[in-house]
Amino acid sequence: MRIVVGVTDNRWAAFLRDHAAITDVNFWQPSPHGFKALPEGGPFLFKTKRPAAFRDVNIPGYSLVGGGFFEDYFEMPVSEAWAIWAQGNGVATEQELLDRVRAYRASKQWADDPDPNIGCIILRNAFFAPRGEELPQPPNWSLNNVTIEGYETLGPRRKPDSEYVLQAFQLMQGHARVDYRWDTDLRSTVIEWDGPKYGEPVLSKPRMGQGRFRRAVDEAYNFRCAVTGSKTYPSLEAAHIRDYAHAAGTHEVPNALLLRSDVHTLYDRGYVGIDADLRLRVSPALRARGWNGVEFYEKEAAGFKIRVPENPHLAPDRDALEWHHETRFRAA
Repeated sequence: MRIVVGVTDNRWAAFLRDHAAITDVNFWQPSPHGFKALPEGGPFLFKTKRPAAFRDVNIPGYSLVGGGFFEDYFEMPVSEAWAIWAQGNGVATEQELLDRVRAYRASKQWADDPDPNIGCIILRNAFFAPRGEELPQPPNWSLNNVTIEGYETLGPRRKPDSEYVLQAFQLMQGHARVDYRWDTDLRSTVIEWDGPKYGEPVLSKPRMGQGRFRRAVDEAYNFRCAVTGSKTYPSLEAAHIRDYAHAAGTHEVPNALLLRSDVHTLYDRGYVGIDADLRLRVSPALRARGWNGVEFYEKEAAGFKIRVPENPHLAPDRDALEWHHETRFRAA
């Protein structure tokens, strides 16, 4: 197994440690430079910086404080990263994220950008050591290393600190956070390790998280609402066709549509529908309640079919569309 240790802003780590409901996090790079150091599902640990630079932050410096499991790497504008991961970016607001990125860029004397691109290392099932149980950084860590360090746990490329890093991971990973509404396959998983002091990893099985799902749907639909064609990104949402709570409701692109937020709401509540032939349908209940749906009535009358991904393997699943139309659409 390979484990990566990444140097983090102490404020980022403390914020996420104190927000226990956040399961997926964005270990962002203020300037994108890629990430190929781990396979999907590989463990990634957080190492804080020198404490003197963060005197007002209640987390120890030069310490291993938590981690997560690598899911994917993306490059995107700050606004898009906020729309997908929100406080999973380790800050309270979009403006705070933008301010931190721009401050870093200014320190390097780079050109100012109102919405700069950042590198996004997405980690699932984040975990943090309880307060007071953080561990010192690897004994041989070079203070000149301010990015990442990889450790092979077996084989000839093992480093002197490999065993230390492995044990640190095994001690902390029992605190991995799970979004049980999303990670249905983990509902019966025992997260706390109740065996020898150092156990095997329990959450290294790759799975698609909410953020990755959203990004995949965005790209498949070319960042356009399937119904309206809107490209106003903050208003777009990835909508499941078959409810995720449903037994067959997978978080895969063929079970999704990219919809403007109001269309998403109408679709979920059955006021608009999409039949198995991709035609837009409008419920009589929308008109009966006196709600304004002119743009939808006109499209339906014209026989409008929704826009679908160019890749046929990502197109909406016909059976899922039929299920939604039969069980959710208010036909009368």
